Amino acid sequence: MKHKTASLWLVALVCFGPLAAALFIYYGPFGRSWLPQLPGSRELLATPVPLPAEWRDADESPEPWQLIYARMTPCEQQCVQHLGRLLQVHLALGRDQDRVRRAVWHTGALPPLGDLALVARPLESAAGRGMVAALGEERLREGRVYVADPRGVVILSYPPDVEQKELLRDLERLLSGTEA
Repeated sequence: MKHKTASLWLVALVCFGPLAAALFIYYGPFGRSWLPQLPGSRELLATPVPLPAEWRDADESPEPWQLIYARMTPCEQQCVQHLGRLLQVHLALGRDQDRVRRAVWHTGALPPLGDLALVARPLESAAGRGMVAALGEERLREGRVYVADPRGVVILSYPPDVEQKELLRDLERLLSGTEA
């Protein structure tokens, strides 16, 4: 009988021991900073920011994901280059590009871009000032790339010179998790 009890405890330890160890390591006193992070420069917003109602399309359901370039300084040569890189990422999505809309949030006048699919939103408007306050004016001064989900919530942030491969990989992952 003693042998059966020891065997039963050994089986329980083998089955549930790894789970208990993993839970202790993850939730224990060590913190989570040592956990491996995905490589890249993305930043998951600690507090997701909803888009203003007037910046959302009530006609479309479901709304597309949004790839947004936001900038508080006038859009000049560097800004146009960043928008061109976002266009290339959008085109690289292939059959999924109709599920993503590109937008630029700007101050002042935009130079002629010749891009009819690009949605322009002024940051000088009341809705724009609200977005600047929520996302931080200092971060938007030299430009930032954001991703908004189909619910109209800004969830990810990237520096303006993010690698196109990184942005494309992240968008493909997001789109694969939300098949239409």
